[in-house]
Amino acid sequence: MVLDMEAIISKTQAKRDTSIPEQWRLPKNAFDPESRPIDVFKQPGLLTDEELEITGQNAVQVLEKIHSGSLSAVAATQAFAKRAAIAHQVVNCFTEFFPDEALKRAKELDDIFAKTGKPVGVLHGLPIAIKDMYDVAGHLTTVGYVSWHDNVASTDASLVKVMKDAGAVIFAKTTMPQTGMALETYSNLWGRTLNTYSTKFGSGGSSGGDGVLVGLRGAAAAPLASDIGGSIRAPAAFNGLYGMRPTSERIPRKGLRSTVPGQISIKTSCGPISHSMPDLKLLIKLILSHPSLPFEGSCPPGWWNEVETPKEKLRIGLILTDGVVDPHPPVTRALKETAEKLKAAGHDVFEYKLPFDAWEAALTTWALYWQTGAAEANQFIASSGESPLLPYARNLEIFKTRALSTQELFAYNAKQLNYKWEFAQSWQDNTSSTDAGSSKAVDAIICPVAPAASIPHSFPVWWGYTSLWNLLDYPSVIVPVKDLVIDPIKDKKDLNYQPRDNPFDKDNWEVYDPELWKTQPVTIQVVGRPYKDENLVAVAEVIDQVING
Repeated sequence: MVLDMEAIISKTQAKRDTSIPEQWRLPKNAFDPESRPIDVFKQPGLLTDEELEITGQNAVQVLEKIHSGSLSAVAATQAFAKRAAIAHQVVNCFTEFFPDEALKRAKELDDIFAKTGKPVGVLHGLPIAIKDMYDVAGHLTTVGYVSWHDNVASTDASLVKVMKDAGAVIFAKTTMPQTGMALETYSNLWGRTLNTYSTKFGSGGSSGGDGVLVGLRGAAAAPLASDIGGSIRAPAAFNGLYGMRPTSERIPRKGLRSTVPGQISIKTSCGPISHSMPDLKLLIKLILSHPSLPFEGSCPPGWWNEVETPKEKLRIGLILTDGVVDPHPPVTRALKETAEKLKAAGHDVFEYKLPFDAWEAALTTWALYWQTGAAEANQFIASSGESPLLPYARNLEIFKTRALSTQELFAYNAKQLNYKWEFAQSWQDNTSSTDAGSSKAVDAIICPVAPAASIPHSFPVWWGYTSLWNLLDYPSVIVPVKDLVIDPIKDKKDLNYQPRDNPFDKDNWEVYDPELWKTQPVTIQVVGRPYKDENLVAVAEVIDQVING
């Protein structure tokens, strides 16, 4: 039965939008679409001085105040929920908003703190929003499908339980794209989510609601973004933030909904988006140790091995291009300037050559994503009468998506294993000899997050700079290059550029306009070894200190 799609969309969005208290609603024309969304908070009277002070702090700072008793969980929740409600009206980042429920929980936490003098956990009182993909008991999980508009979860996802047990206060659920398989956040059900710095750009995907909500400081951090091809890292990058995709095999995923739940060749990972490395470390430590969860069977018991910040010289590989899509000039400049700063700080930076063809690896990646030919996603789309969105449909066409036979699936799984073995050997082969005669292994690789600093709406961006690490299951961290401003002179377009012969490179180069992009932040990706997530965080802290102080 085909549903009345337009009626469903109208009713679902109206329910969400009327959940915003009248006193928090923006008057018509309060925001100029030609201005930067982040600038809306410069308008006098939208937030009080106290609310601006609270929401201007990072997660660790907010928690220190709550846990010291100088800030109540209620005051923190009130401030962030109000700022988030304003943000939503500008960039469209909510699927649900439930401030009354959050304030009730915040009051309970304040009462516990008043009686015991102790927080209930490391996130006691921190207001957060949760991506639509996670089950939160009593709330919708739609994964951007019109046909899932009334899908209410009865229980919490495992990692949502971890957040609640740690004392977090959930006040909203955030947008993601139809299917979850896009690096921009847009769906027929919820509409388009915009970028922190320009309405002409997307917020990234699939955790785009998380990315822009944190970018606009409607939440101090987003603990539970998720990533199967770049969905933590693109939103973090496109909104100028930190983000981490940890080793997926360490992640409990019960209650994390998926378009293809039986696909376990390339697994979804879960991690934070934040304003700082201390926030990122606090949250990733909680996710990977997940202390309150029973053994699930789908992942090993949680752990966190504390690693000291490296004091010795680091050995860092540098990838400027994957040989498929060359990055825009500001992306390349960010990597080169980072490399020079690392060298000046005494670290060893060398050019890292991929040991295999990145395009061929992408063909394997997309075959493993859609082993049934996207039958499930297409059925979820068709059952409501909605249309598949452009980036999703175009990628299915480019990668010739079709159902695999058992024999073909085995062959692709074997290719994935070979890529993992080949890259592990490559990492080992790049060990260097030191002056003292010992060896120095590679500590990390720095590379682009995407071939563009951000992407315009509906642009079919190349995923390869992120999805490669999903295929291999290597953890990675996004670090903003805070002092780099896109400059139409320094980052001018090469008018003589000869595109590579593939479906992405020509479009990527033709769309680039430094005048259009000059509002956008630029970031780098720092990649570590599987299961060595703690070491990667420590190395990323060093790199962040070198480039951002």
